[in-house]
Amino acid sequence: MNTEGMVDRIETERLVLFPYTQENLALFNTDLSAFEERFGVLYRGEELDHLLRGFLLKLEREIAADPEHYLFFTEFLIVQKESDRIIGSIDYKYVPRDGLTEVGYGLNPLYEGRGFMTEALRAFLDFGKSLGIRTVRADTRPDNIASQRVLEKCGFRFLYQSGNLWWEKTL
Repeated sequence: MNTEGMVDRIETERLVLFPYTQENLALFNTDLSAFEERFGVLYRGEELDHLLRGFLLKLEREIAADPEHYLFFTEFLIVQKESDRIIGSIDYKYVPRDGLTEVGYGLNPLYEGRGFMTEALRAFLDFGKSLGIRTVRADTRPDNIASQRVLEKCGFRFLYQSGNLWWEKTL
């Protein structure tokens, strides 16, 4: 893995989290093989279907429109150090309002049940606190027990159910 170009990266014992920047996302969107070669990683994250591709193109435009705040809404790729594989992503969903934002994440199902997302979320929350975030919310589907367990392990408390289950943590 080549961490040299991974600006604003977060490292844990087993993971490296690094954000899409305008430059590296443009490369990812146009030439995934060149992206993998540049960073010495293999993409094994969420399936790159039509919806995700559309989201990443939209994200590229959003970063260009607000480069000063991009860390609050870009995707951070989650790389397993041992294999140099991108296994998922994590993000804040918007620039904090009065210190409040939401977090979202996804993981390739092959890597579930090994504590990777709990490790990533803990580090990501510490990073968010250093950026001035004071409160983080998250939502899960009622049947997504694995995601609920990750939130509980990271100190989130259940707030309410409105379709999805809503959770909150004060940093």
